[in-house]
Amino acid sequence: MIDNKFYDREAEHWWSSKDSPLMLIRYTMNPLRLEYVLKHLDEEFLTFEGLQVLDVGCGGGFLTEEIAKYGLKAVGIDPSAPSLEAARSHAEKIGLRIQYLEGIGEQLPFPDSTFDIVFCCDVLEHVTDYQEVLKEVHRVLRPGGWLFFETVNRTLFSFFVVVFLLQECEFTSIIPRNVHCWGSFIKPEELQKTLQALGFSVKEILGIMPGWNFLYHIILLRRKVKRKIGYEELCKFFKCHTTKYTGLCYIGCAWKPR
Repeated sequence: MIDNKFYDREAEHWWSSKDSPLMLIRYTMNPLRLEYVLKHLDEEFLTFEGLQVLDVGCGGGFLTEEIAKYGLKAVGIDPSAPSLEAARSHAEKIGLRIQYLEGIGEQLPFPDSTFDIVFCCDVLEHVTDYQEVLKEVHRVLRPGGWLFFETVNRTLFSFFVVVFLLQECEFTSIIPRNVHCWGSFIKPEELQKTLQALGFSVKEILGIMPGWNFLYHIILLRRKVKRKIGYEELCKFFKCHTTKYTGLCYIGCAWKPR
């Protein structure tokens, strides 16, 4: 069973400098997500001012905050109340007006056609029913709106890296067990089929990989386990980039036709 309570337990560390697995999200995945989103929004919109964006599974607000800095009206929703407290506190501290709500993706508390953009990043593999989440996302998106998604593929390679190396192997694990469960990972063709059935037009799906040197990264993971380096330093060597290979993780976008 997926241990989503991990985010409650780590909530005080979303924005802190204390060594935490959440730094993996902050320093490796979030920069790639933001770059990908901005690239596509620049192509689709003349201005960001006034656009309404919903971040489903926002956690402590890493992506929510970054996109709000560009003038979008941002709303974040997440089932983790402690994470939302961290998100609200940090947004207030830096002067950002962001609405954070407690809730789940399967039951979004918004009227139809509310948002221009929706994010589902590092969330679909954590929910009870990802198809229901996407159905709700389609409902709350305005015609002409965009969905950005990022999740983990269900392959032997993703099991080896995400589950075995990072969670289960005592020599290399840097994430608690069951934060990710292989059976909840989603193949790109499964996700694309669901999106198309709901009426989305899928524009693009790209793979995500770290700059990969197998032996070197195993040594780095081992050094982290032995507490010779921290998460922030580790992240410097795990910078992610997009690729055609989708066997580990992938990111993409889809459009709701007018």
